[in-house]
Amino acid sequence: MQKAKFKSRSKIVEICRSISESKTFQNFIILTIILSAILSGAKTYQSIYQDFNSIIYSFDFLILFIFTFEIIIRIVSYGRAFWLFFKSPWNVFDFVVTAIFYVPGLYNYASVLRIARVLRILRLITVVPRLRMLVGALLHSIPSMGYVGILLFLHFYVYAIIGNTMFGANDPTNFGNLHTAMMTLFQIVTLEGWADIMEAQGEGFFVWLYFVSFILIGTMVILNLLIGAILNGFEDVKKEIDQEILVDKKIAKSTSKELKDIKLQLEVIAEKIEFLSKRGFERKVKK
Repeated sequence: MQKAKFKSRSKIVEICRSISESKTFQNFIILTIILSAILSGAKTYQSIYQDFNSIIYSFDFLILFIFTFEIIIRIVSYGRAFWLFFKSPWNVFDFVVTAIFYVPGLYNYASVLRIARVLRILRLITVVPRLRMLVGALLHSIPSMGYVGILLFLHFYVYAIIGNTMFGANDPTNFGNLHTAMMTLFQIVTLEGWADIMEAQGEGFFVWLYFVSFILIGTMVILNLLIGAILNGFEDVKKEIDQEILVDKKIAKSTSKELKDIKLQLEVIAEKIEFLSKRGFERKVKK
């Protein structure tokens, strides 16, 4: 009896694992998320929402059912070690975005419900590995980007003071004090209307040198440092993902080996029980 239960349980786990890892199932979830995004966009148009309210509501209920089914499948695929599902921040995000719709009394807060539906669109990041890698790279590069941000602030600060000293009297609108000068420099670093601002300061070698050097250092050098920090983060995330895949493969191999060993042990125990029961039956017959 216990052997049959174990076999059925392990079979369910294997089926759930094969479904969750299936490319077809993943593509189906991606299409569901895209449908959820389309419905969220359609709800912003009152005419569409009023005309197709019942259809949108039905599809919304269907999407919630699909997401719930997906989460259950993924949790069951971990078997008895189901808590490993919650070790991944992406899995926790998927679970929370789905579970929030089952909170009692949530339907009394339409704005919260609407925000929760919009958050479901972000699940596209958790489903598509490349997007997940990009977000992970951005998160990993935050410490490095912080130092680049400090360098960029110093660059703005120094040039704002120089700009106030050189052009404050001539152009108080753009360089009248520190914060207006920094806002002007922020506009210049985006390369929006910088030529007009430069021409307003008159002609001269130092005017040209000030603006060109600021743009070259700010736009070309420091922003490239930001890109470099993100690329380094991308490499770190790629290494981590490769390591996780390697660990998962090792765990899968060891788990399958353990299951085979347990299966063999159960078969041996079953044979012994069968042998002992036959032997006991033969003794009773002889008596």
